[in-house]
Amino acid sequence: MAWAPTRTLTTALGTIVFAALFFAAVKEGHAGAAVGPNRVGVGHAAAGRDGGTSSRADLWISAEADRLSGRKVTVTCAATAQEWVQRLTESSFPAAEADEYYGFSLIRQGEIVLSPYVCEGLRLGAVGSMRRSHELQIAWSVNVLVHETVHLARFTLDEKLTEACARIALPIALHRLYRVAYHSAEMRRLTSAATWFRRTQPAAYQGGTCSAPA
Repeated sequence: MAWAPTRTLTTALGTIVFAALFFAAVKEGHAGAAVGPNRVGVGHAAAGRDGGTSSRADLWISAEADRLSGRKVTVTCAATAQEWVQRLTESSFPAAEADEYYGFSLIRQGEIVLSPYVCEGLRLGAVGSMRRSHELQIAWSVNVLVHETVHLARFTLDEKLTEACARIALPIALHRLYRVAYHSAEMRRLTSAATWFRRTQPAAYQGGTCSAPA
């Protein structure tokens, strides 16, 4: 998933799909004030099993990724901006452009790696008192998670199809993750926030149709 200027990178074997977002002009509402979010977010520092800073995503995030992708997957949260830079550069992203990306998927390996911004947004959504003031970050973080699981579920590099399917699945994921009622004002606000962000995508992500799996 990419924002203008966009880039979708794959390995020579075509096994890696990078979900990329450009943060230019993104505004996050805070009690009526438009405030630009951190470009990669601060995230939640957590010691990994090997003493590092990255960590497995919370169990409920991983469980949702499993459910959406229809397979057992590994979801990893970069805990800090520095860790995010490291994970991206290990996957051939230039370090100087690390703040343009929210996550990537390794399709064959069944792995999703998420930025601190996205993991923070997913966690904020679980706190009812925080949702209204972080709706854009929450909505887009869920959309990123769903988008990546579509790549894994369909073993596809097709970004138009992937984003079209993410758009359809977003309300379902919001309801399942946070118990947001389908026809509520909150659901309308969250999906509208994601729609606004989605419209900033380049042509490679626009106008797709979520066709049935072959």
